[in-house]
Amino acid sequence: MEVVGGAFLSSALNVLFERLAPQIVLSDAENKQASNPSVRDWVNELRVAVDSAENLIEEVNYEALRLKVEDASGKNLTVVPIVGMGGLGNQYFLELRSRSLFERVPNPSEGNREKFLMHDLINDLAQIASSKLCIRLEESQRSDMLEKSRHLSYSMGKDGDFEKLTPLYKLEQLRTLLPTCNGLYINPLSKRVQHNILPRLRSLRVLSLSHYMIKELPNELFIKLKLLRFLDLSRTMIEKLPNSICVLYNLETLLLSSCGYLEELPLQMEKLINLRHLDISNTCRLKMPLHLGKLKSLQVLVGAKFLVGGRGGLRMEDLGEVHNLYGSLSVVELQNVVDRREAVKAKMREKNHVEKLSLRWSLVELSLSHCKDCDSLPALGQLPSLKILSIREMHGITEVTEEFYGSSSSKKPFNCLEKLEFEDMPEWKQWHVLGIGEFPKLEKLSIANCPKLMGKLPENLCSLKELSISRCPELNLETPIQLPSLKRLEVIGSPKVGVLFDEGQLFTSQLEGMKKIEGLFISDCNSLTSLPFSILPSTLKTINISRCQKWKLEASVGEMFLGVLALVECDSITELVPGACNLLVQSCHNLTSFFITTVTESLYCDNLTKLKRLPQLLPSLEDLILCNCPEIESFPEGGLPFNLQLLQIWNCNKLVNDRKEWRLQRLSCLTELRIYHDGSDNEIVGGENWELPSSIQTLRIENLKTLSSQHLKSLTSLQYLDIYNLPQIQSLLEEGLHSSPSLQSLVISSCHQLQSVAPLPSSLSQLIIDDCPNLKSLPPLPSSLSELTITDCCNLKSLPVKGMLPSLSELSISKCPFLKPLLKFDKGKYWPEIAHISTIKIDDEYL
Repeated sequence: MEVVGGAFLSSALNVLFERLAPQIVLSDAENKQASNPSVRDWVNELRVAVDSAENLIEEVNYEALRLKVEDASGKNLTVVPIVGMGGLGNQYFLELRSRSLFERVPNPSEGNREKFLMHDLINDLAQIASSKLCIRLEESQRSDMLEKSRHLSYSMGKDGDFEKLTPLYKLEQLRTLLPTCNGLYINPLSKRVQHNILPRLRSLRVLSLSHYMIKELPNELFIKLKLLRFLDLSRTMIEKLPNSICVLYNLETLLLSSCGYLEELPLQMEKLINLRHLDISNTCRLKMPLHLGKLKSLQVLVGAKFLVGGRGGLRMEDLGEVHNLYGSLSVVELQNVVDRREAVKAKMREKNHVEKLSLRWSLVELSLSHCKDCDSLPALGQLPSLKILSIREMHGITEVTEEFYGSSSSKKPFNCLEKLEFEDMPEWKQWHVLGIGEFPKLEKLSIANCPKLMGKLPENLCSLKELSISRCPELNLETPIQLPSLKRLEVIGSPKVGVLFDEGQLFTSQLEGMKKIEGLFISDCNSLTSLPFSILPSTLKTINISRCQKWKLEASVGEMFLGVLALVECDSITELVPGACNLLVQSCHNLTSFFITTVTESLYCDNLTKLKRLPQLLPSLEDLILCNCPEIESFPEGGLPFNLQLLQIWNCNKLVNDRKEWRLQRLSCLTELRIYHDGSDNEIVGGENWELPSSIQTLRIENLKTLSSQHLKSLTSLQYLDIYNLPQIQSLLEEGLHSSPSLQSLVISSCHQLQSVAPLPSSLSQLIIDDCPNLKSLPPLPSSLSELTITDCCNLKSLPVKGMLPSLSELSISKCPFLKPLLKFDKGKYWPEIAHISTIKIDDEYL
């Protein structure tokens, strides 16, 4: 049973118990109980009732607070679990329902689970009644509001949350701390929160650290938080629980669901004598602890996984002795149960609260490999749940026969199989096909490195979306196969399959069976000489042809429009007239010239050793990337197109050194310029010398010694500057940065001549310095700086920490041996100056 809207329940119970036990009545009863046995019995019963009620209030207040947070963030109303709270929870719920405070909501999708809705007016009333006790950290305006609160929530951040949680130092009476996550991501938690803030909250009854990037917790934490009754560590990266968790004698609820790295629970878990609810669902590495049977108070166990038989496994009768199972139950390795009488001992009929049962024979996914002496395959086609099948390195297999399908059975073979791959089968020659609709759900078929395979493939693979044939030189597709759902066809090193694309009539017949083809990838097929582009279907958007040395491009390809055309290592291409929005040409060593059409928006050329000139660059071109083209000396006459937005030049020495027809200052749309050079450039008297347009926002320069501080002064829109291995770095920083009023990020890498950094622009928010071994000092940091990262600066001995800026929210230092001891957590000389920074990361450790 689940209740939607717990806030009113919390408030109503608080008022109820205040009326049950006013202070005056209790004081009078305390005086009379010594002489009156009836009064003494009444007081004892009242104490038990109030203690039980207080426990209930704390859990419900936790859910009420979560409701308030999720309601504020626009999510659905939250859910309060009542199961496991005993008769008291059911009693109060039935009382509130009888007063029409909850209405049942139809919920057919949830099976037998019931949901109840609280009216908005009652919910608002409950929130008003609990407003002084329950508060969101982001909404607290005064410190006295925090000091009066008992139940606190806040939204998790991505910077460790130290700054946000600093006000909690004074909240020693806090009962509930509930961070909330707005997505599925996990976030870091500062060590200062774990060591300095959380241990001070000694009155905590409810603590959630769910969705935090926690691998371990301080052992002393739970010694301080010994009053905890509810602990949520779900969806964390915790690997091992501290042993001190076993001293939480009051702990009633422990949530560990989706802790994917958790492998074991503490050995002394039986000390948790009050533990009633334990959730270990979706903990794939956690071994089912045998000692859980000693938890005498345990009422609800969610997500139990029983490993049957084998080393460290359980017996079926062990499962039969556990009666408090809820939610999901997984029983794995059932192939170890061979006796029907043993299975009966599990007493599954008595597991009334299990909502999801998973029985696994470990055959949803099956891999057979290195069975070199096996000469036939078993009847795998009759495995009812098999979805993924991989067969590799079966050197004794020469044929895949009817036995593979289990043809003697009336069941359709491989009814659920979605992915099938054969790889490294050196003696496999023939695949016998039944033709009775086998593989009805197969989506991916891969055949690789089967050098003797001949014959044909299954003909009617109606669900197949991806087909890959790799290094199968004897396999051919002379008979067209029906592939109505195929989207991706890949042929690698299989020349007889490649012939398919040469034969117009055969290829046309095959295309009729591929109505949805989107991507065609052909590689290492030297038999391929042409591709009939004129008959390719309109659905085809991507063609990638690699290492097909005899292939030549038809002139008519210009009449066809593709999304992506990639040509790699096709040395028979000497001229190119492509029709593609995105064109990639790489390592086509005999290509001397090509043209681009009016539809081309992106051009990527890499390792074209004989290409001496570029085509006329049409106005549609927006991105131009040239890499390792040593013979290109200049851009086309008239310069680069006006609409160019990205220009990247990498190891094109003649082009950079001569700088002909660049005319960069005319490109008003150019926002990103990246040049990677070898330092061979020299000043050109009377020529072009890096006159840059003011529109550039991102500039990345490597080893370009002719770029001076004078050229940077025109970059009034510059926001991101990345400098790598510039010998003139010292003068560039000292003279060129003052004219960049918009600069937000500065990255300096591998500048070994750099000894100091000049004063930084007042707009800078990010500073990253990497591999500058001679750097010895930094200037005062600008008030706008929020992120400082320094890596591998072995001679940097100090930081400008005096009066460290309050704007700095992230500090990351690594591989700086002189700085590390100064920044040591709670002990380093610099620690008092940096302790206020929200995120501190020293050598990959968050402090």
